[in-house]
Amino acid sequence: MVSFVLTEKNRKGKRNMLKELVHNGLCMLWQGAAIKNDQLFRGNADFSSWMTQEEAGFVEGKGNQYQPSTDALIKVLKRFPISEKDAIIDLGCGKGKAMYLMERFPFRKIGGYDLSEELVQIANQNFQKLGISRCHAIQADAMAYEDYDEYNYFYIFNAFPQEVFKVMISHVLESIRRQPRTCYFIYLHPVCHEYLVSHTPFRLIYKRRSVVSWFDYYCYQYDAC
Repeated sequence: MVSFVLTEKNRKGKRNMLKELVHNGLCMLWQGAAIKNDQLFRGNADFSSWMTQEEAGFVEGKGNQYQPSTDALIKVLKRFPISEKDAIIDLGCGKGKAMYLMERFPFRKIGGYDLSEELVQIANQNFQKLGISRCHAIQADAMAYEDYDEYNYFYIFNAFPQEVFKVMISHVLESIRRQPRTCYFIYLHPVCHEYLVSHTPFRLIYKRRSVVSWFDYYCYQYDAC
């Protein structure tokens, strides 16, 4: 019996190890292809090289490692009636890849913030290198940032642990209560989906599923009363 249990544990350990190897291999392939695209088609900007929390200068509990948003964001945004009256903010913008993609749409303003000063600096360097004037990133802490009143579109790529996410979304809701308006929340890799639909007035309106859950986009709407 003991031998059987040990064998099962060994099998599970090997399966988990294999999954991790496959995961790491896919990550390396994705990152390598994205960096090549930056070099060839995005003016040699640095959107796609990943960065750990330590490299970015903050602790793990304050945010997740930087990974660039996927190009599928363009197809997601095409589903919305975006005009010059709209403004969007990237919550945890990293190096600015999502903001770069948002620039293809007629947003009046494209803002973003990140906890890491280094990531913000890289993002703004990327925008300057590509001659993009509508995008600007600032350094800010999601636990404290409250300046959401001019935005009606919100975007996030799993930038924060759940405890930070809860505080961030409470600030967004305070802004909407202060200035009632219809708002949209676009969420790549929505690990806090259950919290969002069960504890806030945002309702799910669209899913774009992928073979890999990291690339799932969920979109939500808050209806102004």
